[in-house]
Amino acid sequence: METLLADLSVQLLPIAARVVATAIVVMGVSLLVQHAGPALGGIAAGLPIVMGPGFFFLIGHHPPDFLHDAAVATLMALVATLIFVACFIVVAKRAGPFASVGAAILAWCVVAAVTAALPVELVVALPLYVVVAILALRFCRHAAGDGPAPRGARRIADLVLRGILAGTLVASVSVVAALAGPVWAGLLMGFPIGMITISLTVHQRYGGETARQTMLAALGGMSSLAVFTTVMALAVTSTPPMTAWILSLAASLLPPMGLAARQIRRGRSNGV
Repeated sequence: METLLADLSVQLLPIAARVVATAIVVMGVSLLVQHAGPALGGIAAGLPIVMGPGFFFLIGHHPPDFLHDAAVATLMALVATLIFVACFIVVAKRAGPFASVGAAILAWCVVAAVTAALPVELVVALPLYVVVAILALRFCRHAAGDGPAPRGARRIADLVLRGILAGTLVASVSVVAALAGPVWAGLLMGFPIGMITISLTVHQRYGGETARQTMLAALGGMSSLAVFTTVMALAVTSTPPMTAWILSLAASLLPPMGLAARQIRRGRSNGV
């Protein structure tokens, strides 16, 4: 019985970590938007705090080749997430939160279906991501703004509940991903559950314009996720999986740190 409980705790630990991590991200981004502005909130939305525990969960169940293909497939799925964010920014200018998120999810599904048919190769996924990211940033640049975010009227308990619900959904996807093939695992890992929850929450709490500004910043913040999956794909077949995971996590922190530092300097130069 003790052995069974020990094994069960080992299996549940990364799942619980992902529930907690997702809840923290959703609540943290929303509070950042309120107190520091949508730019920093959007950058934080791109952190791999959700994806990190997900790959940690996969490491315990699959060999390096599987993890490599899953990382590349996740990077492919992130291309679709770029389109998700761009679509949300466009639609949220006139539509409500649910219509905006619904249209963005539909766009993600269409693009993800196309990218899933491409070769699972890093030399395909990485250039594709870079090109789409540049085009998406240029297309959505008009939504940028540094105005203060309005204060939300919802209670903190509502925000905590949203975070827990999002974390539970993300953990469920992690379990299914561990049972799927590498391409499906990557698609599920790359499905923008965090972005969906954050965009919906920010839109409802602070309004469509603030949500658009936050998601625009998230386009740049997503470079953290791209770095995580790229380093994982490169390192996991030549180093121990746990070492590859640590390297991926460490490397993924560099882009948001640079973006946040630039945003803070910009705010100081503007007297904010």
